[in-house]
Amino acid sequence: MKSSKIDIFADDVYRNSIFIEKLNLSFCQFFVKSPSGSILCIETGMRDDFSQLKSNLLTVGINVGSVSSIVAPHFEADEMGALPDFMLQNQNLIAYAHPICSHALADIFSVKTRLLKDEVPITINEELIIPIFTKHVHQWDSLVIYIPRFKALFSSDIFMRYGTVDEASGSTLQGIIASIEKSGYLPSIDHLYSALKKIQKYDVDWIFPMHGPSIHNDAAATIDGLIGYCTKNRLKEIVER
Repeated sequence: MKSSKIDIFADDVYRNSIFIEKLNLSFCQFFVKSPSGSILCIETGMRDDFSQLKSNLLTVGINVGSVSSIVAPHFEADEMGALPDFMLQNQNLIAYAHPICSHALADIFSVKTRLLKDEVPITINEELIIPIFTKHVHQWDSLVIYIPRFKALFSSDIFMRYGTVDEASGSTLQGIIASIEKSGYLPSIDHLYSALKKIQKYDVDWIFPMHGPSIHNDAAATIDGLIGYCTKNRLKEIVER
């Protein structure tokens, strides 16, 4: 069984979420409205869910055809699978991605692509964003997006939690750690540690994971706590190699 809904944060950040009960996992797509009204999409979701996504956006006054730019955090179906459907709605669509991912997107989908550079600010749709490359965190071409205007990190698969996007009771940090240990989706704790250290220097108030609830009041503490978890476990990982 699937269920979906849309939520709004800070007036200009829209989260579409689809919860798959069988997996006990949510899949989120984010839409950022610039001051001029143009729409940036971060993560497209999968093709099978595009029709529901389109309907959900209309309930908050967003036409999919107004999405002019998409950021694909990495080359995986839930991150960029619905790209062809977005292209059908807007032939001038531009996709932004890690250099390796962008070449794949251009080759397979013939979409106009722009290469992002690690921690080099870029303005997309009049919105300043900072791409942060997170090597070998789940996927080798991964990146996350920091938007200074909201002090928001769109974290793709980092900070994932099982369950719905509704705020869960209990410790945010422990929920993330439990999800890491249950899923085994991380290829390397050491690479996660390196990515978190890059993220730590940014002023983060909001974390928007693709899987699980947003993190707000304890965003910085969650980053620090997860670094602490990695510090303890990365030494064990190195020894076991």
